[in-house]
Amino acid sequence: MVDSVNRLFIDECGYTGEDLFNADQPVFVLASIYLPETRCVEMKRQYFSKVKAKELKHSRLSKYPAQQRMVIDFLHDMAKESSSVKFAIAHKRYVLMTKIVDLLIEPMAYEDGLDFYEKGLNIAFSNMLFLQTQRLAGSAFFESMLHNFQRMMRERTYEAYESFFKPLFDADIDEKLDEFFIFLKAHHLRYGPSIMETIPQDTLEFAFAHAFTLVARWSGCISGNFVITHDESSNMAKNKKAWDKVVHPDVPPRVVGYDRRKMHFPIRAEETDFAKSEDFAGLQLTDIMAGAMARCLKWNLEGEKTGDDYAEELYSFLPESFSGHMIWPSLSVTPEELGTIGPNAEDAIEHFINLTRDIE
Repeated sequence: MVDSVNRLFIDECGYTGEDLFNADQPVFVLASIYLPETRCVEMKRQYFSKVKAKELKHSRLSKYPAQQRMVIDFLHDMAKESSSVKFAIAHKRYVLMTKIVDLLIEPMAYEDGLDFYEKGLNIAFSNMLFLQTQRLAGSAFFESMLHNFQRMMRERTYEAYESFFKPLFDADIDEKLDEFFIFLKAHHLRYGPSIMETIPQDTLEFAFAHAFTLVARWSGCISGNFVITHDESSNMAKNKKAWDKVVHPDVPPRVVGYDRRKMHFPIRAEETDFAKSEDFAGLQLTDIMAGAMARCLKWNLEGEKTGDDYAEELYSFLPESFSGHMIWPSLSVTPEELGTIGPNAEDAIEHFINLTRDIE
């Protein structure tokens, strides 16, 4: 299908469901391009005409030096028109740490009258817990902590619960780190294993929210309604009813969220097609972009010691060339550093619940 209508093409790389501890795929990437399919066809022909395969896939192109060069040339030129591209990127182990904060610490703080989302306190605490646990307890303890939290959330057994909470009471834990763990200890003492029944299932599944945040950012840049074309193999296709409901132009106007993290409704996506990648050059180009970004970020996380020249060259320009949304650890802990100063709006979670309440 070739048309001249601007479409928001979206594809992903590194999706592993609730397995956020996956060593082979430590990063989840959504890539998006807002261009007509006719323009995407032209770019495919311009940069990849020597590729015999009908469908372009980064996983295949990245195996051969000549085709790696095609990808790099394509991405260098796309960086010159970066307003047509946005990414949503997530460091999966850091996502696990943010889930510890969101699911265990924030609800307890809320009961005690403290809004943990105010001025980005949840982000600051996630950053401190992520970095200080590694520094003060070592990588082995840190890895075990995240792995055991994931196991507890997925298995919901008493044994899994004990595997997460028991090490937090270890007498050898550094006193400074224990100042952070005191919140987790308090959660254990207040609620005990009952959390395994009260926290919803599939709570580590964040791809839907990640994709929605990306599309919401595009909504602020696009005038009028728009069409989304997403790869049909994406996890998003499983949640199409909820997706269509929250992004539709008929949703009443609302502003929800905190400071810079606010979202404006309606999102105005009048249609979301889940299509075969082979049918759209735009989907093939987003596959290349998502795969390339995941490749170079994994190389960086692994300490840049893998001898992957292709990933190294990608990393030299790709992450800094495009805007979007990142869930990534940082040294930032103050509202000024985090950019979380500003007025708040309506509760975002309550708004989502209301929008999807009648979906079967």
